[in-house]
Amino acid sequence: MTNSASTIAQTDVDRLLRQLQQLRQEIAIARETIAPLETNLAAVYDEFQAVVGELRRQSMRLQAEIATLRAQIDRFSHNQDDTLEQDENDGKFLYVKEEETADSTSVDPEAVEKDMLLEHLFRVLDPMVNDEDGELLANLQGLCSDPSASLADVLEELPWGLVWTTRSLQENIADQYRRLTIWEQALKRQMENLNRATEHLKKDRRYGLWQQREKGQDDWRTFLERCIEQQQDQNYELQAELDSLREEWGRITSTSNR
Repeated sequence: MTNSASTIAQTDVDRLLRQLQQLRQEIAIARETIAPLETNLAAVYDEFQAVVGELRRQSMRLQAEIATLRAQIDRFSHNQDDTLEQDENDGKFLYVKEEETADSTSVDPEAVEKDMLLEHLFRVLDPMVNDEDGELLANLQGLCSDPSASLADVLEELPWGLVWTTRSLQENIADQYRRLTIWEQALKRQMENLNRATEHLKKDRRYGLWQQREKGQDDWRTFLERCIEQQQDQNYELQAELDSLREEWGRITSTSNR
């Protein structure tokens, strides 16, 4: 179907409006699902960390010290110069991630589409007469000027009503159809992003913790106790390995000082 006034019928516009309304409802449902899930994942992880966190941090410290000692022993075994400066550099290599630099210049890829939306709002709304129109327009103007806000973000804040269904005096039916098609594409992208976000949350390691807690308090308590035991066992093994490496390093340094 071509977007000319002779080929676009009102039934096409009406069908597109129904699709837009359905998309908005699906997005609202997706957000209602994501928001509590994010809250639940954060809460269950905090609860898990409160019980097991200190043991896990101890494990990380032990692993870090083991890695440092192994590196020192390996350097010495290969007769490399083991100076303090090298230790510091190697430590940075082992534990410090290179900081990512980001371009501070923000580019809004949907600036034109958001300008078109604002233009439509100015044509349809009457802020001089209707205070609600004025408040809505001010809110959406702020969103449109924010490069981090997508066209779909703005459309989500736009209540369903005349702005969606009305054709301005400056538009013909093909213009209206093209505008609504752009809005539909933006909302479809938003829906896809929300679906990906939901799937990402379900793959989050915290999701497994949340599923455990959903089994009930008794199962959750048993699970935490088992995690504590497993982490303690691992820490005992790491401590034994660290003690062994310390002894080995002590023998190496005492031999080299003779």
